[in-house]
This record gives sequence, C-alpha cells and structure tokens, in this order.
Amino acid sequence: MSTVGRINLEPVSDILSIQRRDFPLADPTLANPDNANALVDGEWMTLDNNSQLIRAAAIAMAGTAAALRSWVLFAQRGRYDVQAMAGHKTDILWLGDYEADSTVFDAAAAVGMGAAVTAVGQGLKVASVTIGGTVFSGLVGHGGTAGGDTDPLVGYVTRLPANNGGRLRYRSGSAILP
Repeated sequence: MSTVGRINLEPVSDILSIQRRDFPLADPTLANPDNANALVDGEWMTLDNNSQLIRAAAIAMAGTAAALRSWVLFAQRGRYDVQAMAGHKTDILWLGDYEADSTVFDAAAAVGMGAAVTAVGQGLKVASVTIGGTVFSGLVGHGGTAGGDTDPLVGYVTRLPANNGGRLRYRSGSAILP
C-alpha cells in the first residue's frame, strides 16, 4: 500500500518534451490545502463539459473506476500559485510520453474487471483508492481487454513498488493511449 506525502509524483524521464496545460478546477475548494478532500500531485483528473478539471473517478466511492480519459495532476497540494489564479487553474501532463514514480495508487485493488498490480508491463487504469483513510483518484491494475476490462488504459508498470521504495513507476503518454 502506498502513502501520500508532500511529493507524490516524481518524473524520472525528461519532462521538457511534455506539454503541461492549465485548466480551472470545477470545484475551487479542492485547491485549499486545509480541505479534507484537497487535490494532491499524482491524482488523476478529467475534464467536464465546461473544460474544467474534476477528479477522474467517483471520489465518494472507493473502488470506482474512471470512465473517461484521464490526465495526471502535476501541481503539489497547497501551491500558492494555484490558489491565487482566477478559477484556480492547475496543471496536468497533457501531451507527450513520460515515466514517473507515484505514491497515489493501490497495487492490491482489483477494481471492476481489473487485477492487482503484479508485473512489469501490466496496464494501469484510474480508480478511487483509499490511502491512509482518505480517498484519492489514483492508479490500479488494468485487467486487459482479453479479460473483459473496458476501462481506459492510462499507462504501463515499469517498476513494482516492492523494487522501488514503495513507489509505483509507470510509463504513460499520448503514444500509448487512445
């Protein structure tokens, strides 16, 4: 099981080629670090019909898979620039391939038709996960299309938490995704 800390998403590949993009939050209170449901870096977001960011998975119910295309949040919890911007804009990794270490995951979860994270190369999807008693929108194992998992694929495992100091390393980006 992972733990959420100050830095929850650490790129291990060069991020200069990745296009980051700012979008306003649909719920600006999520930028407040004192909010019990505040966003943390490494959480997964999607866009609503107003092009505003919302959590990718139904955060109220742990174990709920994301039904839409998702992007990872790149701004740490409580950043003053996010709180100060009109509309509380925050950045996501929008375009380009990257590899990163994340603490926002549940390797044991088998959400929907998914499977526990057990192997390098395994697909990943986004779901609501409980970490330290708080629910986040994080990574879980994808069961594969042959296994009937139709949830969107967001990346692939490149290093298991047991071999990476408790962090899940994954590869993601526009080249892998539909």
